Amino acid sequence: MAQPMRIAMTLDIQEGKLEEYHQHHVNSWPEVENALRSVGMRNLSLYSWESRLFYYAEYVGSISFEEAMEKYAKMPRVQEWEALMHKYQKQLPGSTGDVWWQPMKEIYHQD
Repeated sequence: MAQPMRIAMTLDIQEGKLEEYHQHHVNSWPEVENALRSVGMRNLSLYSWESRLFYYAEYVGSISFEEAMEKYAKMPRVQEWEALMHKYQKQLPGSTGDVWWQPMKEIYHQD
């Protein structure tokens, strides 16, 4: 089996909205979790520090990660979930255009 592609991204949350955002994830929608699994996302975690979020996941799908995310975005309830989460999210300083979750470069890994 091929090694998973490790995905790391970061984003800010609107001031005072972290707890509410967290509660949505405690009660995340099964359709969205199933959609993520169905496109090959595994071992997904979200961490926070103040208003900064860190996202980690592993991609094990058979199509490119970009194609998998396009497929995910078209699945039932995903657009509704993403629109709801977007209300809490804030672009990082220096981000431009429609980039919200800023990809991070891996600089070290140890199994």
